[in-house]
Amino acid sequence: MMRASAPVDVYFVRSRASNLEFCFPRNAPPPMEGTMPRGKRWRPSDEDDDLIFAVCHKFLYQVGKTCEPDAAGSSSSGDSDASDDSGKPVKTKETARRGAAAAVAEWLKEEWDRPDLNRERIYPLFWEAVRRNLLFLQPPPEKALAIQLRKAYNLGDYEGEIHVVNARNEIESNHLNTFTADLVHSLIAKVSKAKESKWRPSGEGDEEADAIKVHLGMGAGYAAAQVAKRLADRLRSDPKHPTLVLHALSSGGFLVNDPHKAPVTYFSYFSEFGSNTKGTIEYVALYSQTVVNDQEYKQLQLNPGIRKSFEQKTEIDIVISSLADGKHKHGLLVQYLNHLVSEGELDISVLENMRKAGWCGDVQFRPYSETGPLLEECPVRAVTLFEINELVEMAKKDDRYVVIVAGPCGECGEPKVDAIHPLLKQKTLRLWTHFVTDAQTARRLLQHVDEENRLAHYEESERSASKQNDADQNDADADDNAAATR
Repeated sequence: MMRASAPVDVYFVRSRASNLEFCFPRNAPPPMEGTMPRGKRWRPSDEDDDLIFAVCHKFLYQVGKTCEPDAAGSSSSGDSDASDDSGKPVKTKETARRGAAAAVAEWLKEEWDRPDLNRERIYPLFWEAVRRNLLFLQPPPEKALAIQLRKAYNLGDYEGEIHVVNARNEIESNHLNTFTADLVHSLIAKVSKAKESKWRPSGEGDEEADAIKVHLGMGAGYAAAQVAKRLADRLRSDPKHPTLVLHALSSGGFLVNDPHKAPVTYFSYFSEFGSNTKGTIEYVALYSQTVVNDQEYKQLQLNPGIRKSFEQKTEIDIVISSLADGKHKHGLLVQYLNHLVSEGELDISVLENMRKAGWCGDVQFRPYSETGPLLEECPVRAVTLFEINELVEMAKKDDRYVVIVAGPCGECGEPKVDAIHPLLKQKTLRLWTHFVTDAQTARRLLQHVDEENRLAHYEESERSASKQNDADQNDADADDNAAATR
């Protein structure tokens, strides 16, 4: 707005809310700072992130104070008109909570010079914070169940961490994935700090430290997609995150009508990062055929574009992957093999042979049984950066992390107990450093171990009884032979 062309009987006020300048008649009463002229409606979406975040922080702090013991007097009534014997009003927890918004409004008036943000406008700012993903709910961990799982699977000496998330019903898998994303966020900070300490142990090497990158390998599937979405939201609100390099662990889903489960599609969640963050986002995609046969696999890795992706896999610091049940219809590998059978490109006997070999699950489309990986039985070979044995070796390194999301099926909610059990039991399948599952699955796993132990005890008892019967029969035969000799 050109002030030179304005008449002399007006003055200008700049709004902090929208950074716009408004013109007022000279004889009009001065407006309150932060208010809009008549016709300009206040909208919470016009406010800056820093103010909205400050309002949420202050409001939750005020509400928390009212929940402290004796914070709102001895009365437990929710009636705002409660009074004592003398008729004087008593401050209850309900009125204290109502007063939280008023306290925040007063604080904004004093500290931010925003008298226009009254008590009624605090709540819209709170909902705006939700819309902007400035507020995150973290599901409660079930530490007791995690300890029980470690004991049941004899994991006392294994350094990998088990996390059990307490969530219920339809929100189970979503909150499991948000917990996993928060865990990965903390691992990113841990890796970044470790690398920074190597670059400048005595405060030197700033340029090298600024170039530190943390490499994430992202698997395919519904769970991995949800983890990526939450992780992007966390990183977007973290201005100090390091430069991240996202690697696609595989070329993606198998079916042309189901592309959203391919890792490269998750990269779009990270595309809106602005210049207000310390680090940037870089990408390493894997463009190739989804599956090939064994003869084509080695030749495929020599392809210039694909070779570069495989060469950079050694730089990956953190792998994020889920798993699938070999008997479940929603597993991507199961869906693809059934698709080949329906199209007449694969004989159903191949699937039967895989199940006879004990196929119970797959990680990154690489199948395994209760005793170890299935290398020869699968008719196709998925193009993926890591084989199961490579993930097992990676999990043994101090500076590498493999995070496995082991929740229920994201589409139907069925727990993947049969697929998870071997990953906890068999040393040749312990391809994880951080294992995240839900409370329902954890309880089913404990039940599975109990049943397995009872069956093993019963079989051992049967074998002992059979041996004793054989011994008794041998003794009886020996006695008969001795009697016949006499």
